[in-house]
Amino acid sequence: MSKGHLKNDHYKNVLFEHLFEDLHAPLYFYALKFIDDKEIARDLVQDAFLNLLSKVREISGIGNIKSYLYKCVRNNCLNYLNHLRIENEFHKEEIKRLKKELEFYDSYKTLVEKELHTQIMNAINELPDHYRIPFELSRFENLKNKEIAEKLKIPVRTVETKIYRAINILREKLNSVSSVLWIVFMPRNS
Repeated sequence: MSKGHLKNDHYKNVLFEHLFEDLHAPLYFYALKFIDDKEIARDLVQDAFLNLLSKVREISGIGNIKSYLYKCVRNNCLNYLNHLRIENEFHKEEIKRLKKELEFYDSYKTLVEKELHTQIMNAINELPDHYRIPFELSRFENLKNKEIAEKLKIPVRTVETKIYRAINILREKLNSVSSVLWIVFMPRNS
């Protein structure tokens, strides 16, 4: 490199430092007119200076550097806002899609629950009365085994056996896992 080239580079670096000192604050406040986030505004101004720095070899080809930096900041702000708008639209669409998915899931879940409930109730109704009645008193009326025994005038141990057998019959009739789980986790009274 020649001395003239080094001298020219030094001049451009000094010019860049002065530009940064003189224009950083006004450009920052200019960016804040577009962007209400101080950190983002600061980053966008810094990007404009980095853009100028990357063109330091061409700096003499840029007519009005101050105007160039203001345009860079404005364009950076507009690009950022456009990016936010696109991102926001994407999020809105994603939320709509998820709502539809949840609505479908809720409808499906309700349908499955109704069908499952119907199957279980049909299976319970098909139980012989001597198993069905103690089972229903236990599960639906929340009576304890002792109360069921008193009501039906049978021993407590017989009540326990009848409820146990009712559950086994229901397990056989309702061999799907969800049905069995529902029966197993139904409230029990001792």
